[in-house]
Amino acid sequence: MDNLNKEISAVIMIGGQSKRMGGGIKSLITFNNKSIFDRILERLVSQVDKIIINCNDQEKGFEKYRLPILKDLKQGYLGPLAGIHSAMHWLSLNDRQTKWLITIPGDTPFIPMNIVAQFKSKMSKQTKIILAQSGKKTHPIIGAWHTSLFSDLDENLDKGTRKILTWAHNHPIEYINFGTKPYDPFFNINFKEDITEATRIDEFHTF
Repeated sequence: MDNLNKEISAVIMIGGQSKRMGGGIKSLITFNNKSIFDRILERLVSQVDKIIINCNDQEKGFEKYRLPILKDLKQGYLGPLAGIHSAMHWLSLNDRQTKWLITIPGDTPFIPMNIVAQFKSKMSKQTKIILAQSGKKTHPIIGAWHTSLFSDLDENLDKGTRKILTWAHNHPIEYINFGTKPYDPFFNINFKEDITEATRIDEFHTF
């Protein structure tokens, strides 16, 4: 792992229980004998120095992974920005070498194998935020965030900012488009029907 990778950590953002899926944690749903979380983890583990889990509920389901599990520091289920904030805070106390935090939602089983390398290609002294796109769609939760933004994020959360793009657009930002062929790499699981589609993608493509 090169020096720049040692300056990159990742947080997997675990949402609450999914009513659309009949309850339970989406990240732990299994298809073709492997959970969504395991699929994300195997793509990240060789690319970043540290991996953190942001999970406000059902953390017992992730204890076996022996990774740091963080609840939001700010109470009230304030959304993904609060998860980014908590991960940055944890890194400031436990790993000051990290300069960039990559965020991945816990319901995206097919994130690119080279996602970290792609984000690295856009990292510069001028850029503070890098967001992923696929086709014409921007994915605010899939991004790289410079840890120097922590204080500003903390202040904005206290002021009531909740939308990622509202906050992100106040800072130097880059985008990187991963395309949608042969499938959208940021396909996410929201409904039971999506498991069928995920199974099809997994069976027809080699990862």
